[in-house]
Amino acid sequence: MHPQIQSLLDELTAVRARWARLSAATPDDRWAVRAHPESWSVAECIAHLNLTARAMQPLLEAATEQARPRGPFSGSMKRSMFGAVLSSMVGPLMRLGSVRLGRVRTPPAFVPTGDEPRATISGEFERHLASHEKALRAADGLPLHLVKVGSPFVAGAQYDAWSGWLVLVRHCHRHLDQAERVWSA
Repeated sequence: MHPQIQSLLDELTAVRARWARLSAATPDDRWAVRAHPESWSVAECIAHLNLTARAMQPLLEAATEQARPRGPFSGSMKRSMFGAVLSSMVGPLMRLGSVRLGRVRTPPAFVPTGDEPRATISGEFERHLASHEKALRAADGLPLHLVKVGSPFVAGAQYDAWSGWLVLVRHCHRHLDQAERVWSA
């Protein structure tokens, strides 16, 4: 297994573990309730991850197929400039005391309602995690950094598929972090 792919698979394992803890710790009566009017509920955080996975997964799978004819790759995959910036921005928010840094406005198409049943939102999220793992395994040894994907979030923006995978996994951590904080205070 390519070490960078293995690193992302390890991050997905961490995402699964966080999700299992969050799901077990969130009672049904709090699942879709906002602790504060200006913040999302746990349901909205996970529904948002589902919306973004629906947009990103097909692009990343298509990029894998575009990378396949380029043959095996064993070097280090480098991120494009925009990919590096984006993958840094979408991870868990940094804090300076009680202030969270790096907040960005969610594009309207990715603002969740969170009004689907818990089982529906949860089941979809778990299917996405399984699809991400399967797709990453299928991309092992391919030069993902040489294939560009269009951003479903920023019109006209492109970045390498390797950065796309980093964005997807770091974004999961960001919103699981957000969901964990909903009822922690």
